[in-house]
Amino acid sequence: MARNLTRLAKHFKEEYNFFPKTWLLPSEANELKNQFNKKKAKTFIIKPVSMCQGKGIFLTRRFDDIDLKTGEQLVA
Repeated sequence: MARNLTRLAKHFKEEYNFFPKTWLLPSEANELKNQFNKKKAKTFIIKPVSMCQGKGIFLTRRFDDIDLKTGEQLVA
C-alpha cells in the first residue's frame, strides 16, 4: 500500500498531501539514512511489513536502531 500511495502522491501532489513520506526498507535504506543527518532530530515510526495488530512497531531517532541485517521488510 505504501508503494502505491507514494506513486500516486508523486503524480497528484495536491490530492495526496495527507500521506507522509514513507520508505520501504531495506531497498530505500540510504534515502531514510539521509533523513537522520538533518539538524533537527525527527522521530520515525518503523513497522514490520509481515506483522499486524501493532506487533513489532517501534519509534526511533537513530538510524542504527533499525536492524536491516535480518532481511525483514520494514516500512518507515
